[in-house]
Amino acid sequence: MSAGPVTAVTRCAVPPGEFRLRDGLRVRVRPIRPEDRDRLQVGLHRLSAASRYQRFHAAVAELSPEQLRGLTEVDQVNHIAWIALDPAVPGEPALGVARCIRLPLEPRTAEVAVTVLDACQGRGLGTLLLGLLSESAARQGIRTFRAYVRADNDAMLRIFKDLGADVGELEEGVYRLDIPVPEDPAAVPDTPTGRVFKAVAVAHGLASAKPFTPPS
Repeated sequence: MSAGPVTAVTRCAVPPGEFRLRDGLRVRVRPIRPEDRDRLQVGLHRLSAASRYQRFHAAVAELSPEQLRGLTEVDQVNHIAWIALDPAVPGEPALGVARCIRLPLEPRTAEVAVTVLDACQGRGLGTLLLGLLSESAARQGIRTFRAYVRADNDAMLRIFKDLGADVGELEEGVYRLDIPVPEDPAAVPDTPTGRVFKAVAVAHGLASAKPFTPPS
């Protein structure tokens, strides 16, 4: 397969829908859109300093217009992004985002990142978003997620290891992980995270947006 971005493939075919997290919180999930720029800016302001640093590996207080365009004007082929919204609040603010960007020199690999508001962490939202992203990425021929995770980000390290991540050497407090993106969800390891991925696949295989509760 030649290097470079993929352009002649089917775009994201996974429908948006509503899900309930394991504590009952209802969330609406869908591919990100250009009109989500303000949601991302407000969401950044709602993140703690520690969560911002874990996401960007730097102290980020504001996203520039150029950054916001780059994060929301995506083709869902080489840059895939899902957003979780709170349907119970006017304006449906963002609760979390998962995205991956295909590597030009390794077109079957994409760098992945997941961000969840502090108030929603530990409730299964990051795993849900990652499951949706993985399903979309597999449809676009991506077979590996690459993540750079700080050593103190125990939650994301646990999720990625649950999915069979190959953990690289620690450099300057950051791990490099390569996570398999299977074409068949049945191939996902039988771990708590893997079982969520399988539940997401089953829900979407029903051709309806039925809610589902991630396993504890």
